[in-house]
Amino acid sequence: MHAAGTRREGCSPGKLPDVTGSTDGVAPVDRGAEVWTTRALFARHKVLGIGAVALLILLVAIILAGILGTNTVVVTDSSTCATWSSASQTHQLAYGRQYVREHGALSGGDRSPAGVVAAINTGCTTAFDNDAEEDVTVVQAIKG
Repeated sequence: MHAAGTRREGCSPGKLPDVTGSTDGVAPVDRGAEVWTTRALFARHKVLGIGAVALLILLVAIILAGILGTNTVVVTDSSTCATWSSASQTHQLAYGRQYVREHGALSGGDRSPAGVVAAINTGCTTAFDNDAEEDVTVVQAIKG
């Protein structure tokens, strides 16, 4: 053992002793080792592999059902607040335009579709607070 601060013979500062860049002393790769391929893993672990494939198929089926199962909500004068709340913003604005065309301006004079949407949202919030979302239509929500 060498004392602290002394240098070993043949070793320069910052380098490890007896370490070279040569690969001469490296053990050869064992050609009999297991091959890690997907096919080999499935062959060795059939039950686990079948379970993983089944889970993957289930995940894809759930995602596709969510994408394909979404239905379009059409908002009309007789739609309830529950229907209104499940409509997209695009459908809500489309109804706002339709309402202005068919009924004219709101009682406050607002003729914008966004104003109609805001009035319905305010009325439907009150309906939800009173547990009447299935009974109140969007036209009733506008009128308060």
